[in-house]
Amino acid sequence: MAGGANLNDDDVISDINVTPFVDVVLVLLVIFMVTAGFIVNKGLKIQLPQAATAEKLSLQRTFNVLLATNGDIFLDGKPISVDGLKSTGAEAKAKGEKVVAMISADKGVVYSTVVGVMDALRQVGISDFAFQLDALPPGAGAGRTTMPPPSSPPSAPLQP
Repeated sequence: MAGGANLNDDDVISDINVTPFVDVVLVLLVIFMVTAGFIVNKGLKIQLPQAATAEKLSLQRTFNVLLATNGDIFLDGKPISVDGLKSTGAEAKAKGEKVVAMISADKGVVYSTVVGVMDALRQVGISDFAFQLDALPPGAGAGRTTMPPPSSPPSAPLQP
């Protein structure tokens, strides 16, 4: 019977199964198509336009400032004082570097400590800040806060 499988046939199968071959060829074709774009772009020699206000990325520096609950301040993992932070920031600004301060403060850090560090950095010309936070777990809700409830409600409203 044509096209059917004959289980009683003891003949050697002489046909080549091309399905795996076609699969491999198509995978290789996709790989070459994807990598060809990268190779061509690296090989092109272009001259980028110039602008007076262009900034070099190599002149950007990130200050990783960590504030511990006991009041200790760390800059890039090393302990530092507020005056040391100011002098390091002033040195970076004097070199013409754009400085971004990444502040990581523990939940228990007093608010005035964070403000004091920000104020010290602003005094030397560093005004770009970013705060490192942990994301809420999925499904926790966007409006949820982690602040504890007040210990007691206010006794009476304030009078003008």
